[in-house]
Amino acid sequence: MAKPKTNLDPLPIIAKRRIDTLLVFAKHEVREHPDLAKRYVQLARAIATRHRVPLGRERKHLFCKECNAPWVVGYNVKVRLDRTSRRAIYTCACGAKKGFAYSKPAH
Repeated sequence: MAKPKTNLDPLPIIAKRRIDTLLVFAKHEVREHPDLAKRYVQLARAIATRHRVPLGRERKHLFCKECNAPWVVGYNVKVRLDRTSRRAIYTCACGAKKGFAYSKPAH
């Protein structure tokens, strides 16, 4: 009798851990070493691409897609809320803008 196939490939799990680690390192280094922080983000995105691991909503809110700078609110990114379209508009120091949808809190 044949063994059932299981998809327990450890590479995506390892890749997710490394992506998270690199993004944490980038956030810690952004003020003292911004070039190193951008390199960490660039490496994290390369790992996600190479191993076909989706970044997900939480991780996409952490850096600029244009310049790879990790976002620190008040330091290199401004956040404005657009009430008409229900979007949070992130404006990076490089000038790029990215909008993320938000919803009304439940009562």
